[in-house]
Amino acid sequence: MTDTADDRPNSAGSGLSVQEGDLTSQRQLSDEELLAQLADTVRKEKALVDRWTASGDCFIISGSGKVHLPTCSSVSAVVDRQAAWAPFLDDLDRVRAWHGTDNEPPMPALMTRADVEELTRYSSCPECSPTLDHRDKRPSARGWTTLEAGNLNFRHFGIPFSLVEGAEIGVLTKLSRVETADGLDFAAEFDGIVDPVTDPLTEVMYRTDFGPQMS
Repeated sequence: MTDTADDRPNSAGSGLSVQEGDLTSQRQLSDEELLAQLADTVRKEKALVDRWTASGDCFIISGSGKVHLPTCSSVSAVVDRQAAWAPFLDDLDRVRAWHGTDNEPPMPALMTRADVEELTRYSSCPECSPTLDHRDKRPSARGWTTLEAGNLNFRHFGIPFSLVEGAEIGVLTKLSRVETADGLDFAAEFDGIVDPVTDPLTEVMYRTDFGPQMS
């Protein structure tokens, strides 16, 4: 993405961004003039969202901290800017009655993968299943990153791990996931222990400064 941080929309919305000083002039617009202004806003917002989604490195985070792909049905109401604006286009009095936030629909909070991984906490949407380093990332002890073994991937090879209880288990050397009729056969092998970790819900941790590097 070539957008700067200032170009990035957030959950507070970046549509008309009406300030109190603009309210009087907006109220003086005819319905036709206001609709034309809103149509221009919708076009600009759609172009921005389209540019992000076309980049291939676009995730959307909800107010609850859940991360979605832009194609996820759970966020379609904010990704589709025409649909998001529809109730406002049908109620111009609502647009004119400035209350700080209720006169425009929120923009989706668009983030790159690197942006998402810098968050201290997030959860992945189970419906669209975005490919991230964690399914459920939570704050760990200072300087450590904790994740479930089932969230390990190739980026974690060569990183020394410990169990959350503190026992060192060594460097991750091999991962195996096999879907069977009876369920998932999972194994994560570490060079500091004899038996692999076979429960994907087992929590392991690594020092954050040894973490996977984003490309």
